Amino acid sequence: MPEAKKYTNDSVIVISNECVAAEHYCMTLGEPRMAEEAKAGQFFQVRLKGEGAPFLPRPFSIYDWREDDSGRRVAFEILYKVVGKGTAGLSRLRAGDKVAVTGPLGNTFTLPERGKTALVAAGGIGIASFLTVLREWIGSGLPVKDFRLLYGARCRSLLVEERKFAALGAGVEVITDDGSCGVRGTVLDLVKRHVERGAAGEFVIYASGPMPMLEAVARYCQEKGIRGELTLEARMICGFGVCNSCAAAVKSDKAADGWDYKLVCRDGPVFSAESLWLE
Repeated sequence: MPEAKKYTNDSVIVISNECVAAEHYCMTLGEPRMAEEAKAGQFFQVRLKGEGAPFLPRPFSIYDWREDDSGRRVAFEILYKVVGKGTAGLSRLRAGDKVAVTGPLGNTFTLPERGKTALVAAGGIGIASFLTVLREWIGSGLPVKDFRLLYGARCRSLLVEERKFAALGAGVEVITDDGSCGVRGTVLDLVKRHVERGAAGEFVIYASGPMPMLEAVARYCQEKGIRGELTLEARMICGFGVCNSCAAAVKSDKAADGWDYKLVCRDGPVFSAESLWLE
């Protein structure tokens, strides 16, 4: 796969910025070049402009893209949760405002051979990583019936956008910590139920969410010998491997103690489950 071009634009126009669930927003940004280059799994560095804005940008997965009548991508979307000053500032933007954006950055998910079932484990805002995966899955000719979104959140009010997956034909199962929607439990519980009903070789697992969830999914993949790809989150300053602020521990045959560091922004954010170093 050829490397995607990376662009920087200090004046990307906000087309819309809608609250889609409690504390969650979907922002559409009008930048055709970035939208055309973006692939599932990649991310953008987005920075607020103006006096008093945080100095550092924030990384966001590409959630979706928009096309014009000819099928050309003209904009892209990010899905985010308000968790601090930066995302709170983003939530106050309106159509016509501008932000600084760099991207697309990072590597991508890889699609399996035909005949595999994708178990897509999304925890909380981790769902933002997977709508483009579903679009690429469908575009590649893989059967949409083999794509299953296993989506978990703390409670019903924090579930967001799962209907978009169902509208495209994917199977959707919801689980919540408190049992207020779907069954009660964790995303890994749903993954295990599917695997236990079949054979490990039938599945590929994609996962995005809180780090404890990702570690649990990676450990399960390693134990069962299931191919898995996880997108990691980390605090990033530069976004392309200069500042070394986003290191993740991975297995290494070259290191005496069996592990080394990779950068989430440059070497990821997508890592194989097998490669993660789990204590």
